[in-house]
Amino acid sequence: MRFLVFLLLITTFSCQSDNTEVEDPGWGDKTPTNKITVMSYNVKYCSPYNSTTPNVDSVANVLKAAKPDIVLLQELDRNTTRSGKVDQLAVLSEKTDLPYTAYGKAIDYQGGESGLGILSRYQLSDVQIIKLPRVEIPDTYVSYRILLKATISVNGKKIAIGNTHLELTQQNRDLQVPEINKVLSAANMPVILGGDFNATPENNTMQTFFSYGFKKTCLQGCNTITSLAPTREIDYIIYRPESKFNIVSHDVISTLASDHMPIVSVIEVN
Repeated sequence: MRFLVFLLLITTFSCQSDNTEVEDPGWGDKTPTNKITVMSYNVKYCSPYNSTTPNVDSVANVLKAAKPDIVLLQELDRNTTRSGKVDQLAVLSEKTDLPYTAYGKAIDYQGGESGLGILSRYQLSDVQIIKLPRVEIPDTYVSYRILLKATISVNGKKIAIGNTHLELTQQNRDLQVPEINKVLSAANMPVILGGDFNATPENNTMQTFFSYGFKKTCLQGCNTITSLAPTREIDYIIYRPESKFNIVSHDVISTLASDHMPIVSVIEVN
C-alpha cells in the first residue's frame, strides 16, 4: 500500500511539472497594458537605400525586430508595376502578424496605387482618408497628399491615430498642416500622428504643429534621412495633449531597408 501511495505521488508531481513547462509564465499574458509601441517608416515602396528593386522581406524583418503595435507607413505601393503587382500592406501584415490594416491611396501609379498604410495589433475603427489641400506651383511638381486616420482603443481609452506624408513645397505644407489639425481636433480625443513631414524641426511646418499643442517623441539623435548617413530630421511621431501621454522611449533604427530610417516610440497612455 505504501508503495502504491508513493507511486501515485510521483505520478501526480510529474503531471504538474509537465503542465508548468507547457504554460510558460510569459505566454498568453492577457494583463491589460497602457503602453503601446508606435513606428513611423517611409519605406520607399520597400526598396532598399540606393536601389529601385522592392524587398518586402527586408522591411518586414525591420518591423518584426522592433515589435511595434502600430506601424505608420509612407510611400507604400499596392499593385504597381514597379512592385511586381504586389499589395505590400497585405504582405507586411501577414509577415509581421499585425492583423488590422488600413490603406489610403495618395496617387494612381503604374496601374496601381501609391500611398499610406497602417498596420495594427489593435482593431481599427472609424478609418478615414482625407485629401489634403493642394495648389499648383509653376515649373514645380506638386503631388497629391492625404491624411489616413483611424481610432484604436488601448485598455478602454480611445486614441486617434494619424498617418501622413506632407508635400515637398512649403506653400502646400502651410495649407496642409491647418487641415490636419482641423480634422484631428474634430475627433475630440487624444491624438498620435506620425509620418514624413518633409520639414526640419525649426521649419514653419513643425512650428505650426507645436503651436497647436503637439509634442514630438524624439528629443535628441533624431536624424532619419538619408539612412546611409542621416543629416536631417523629417520623420516624426507627435502627440497631444501632453497630459494624456508619457514617452517611455524613442529610437531611430539604423537600417538600409529604405532611404529613410524608421522611428519607434514606446508611449504610455494616461
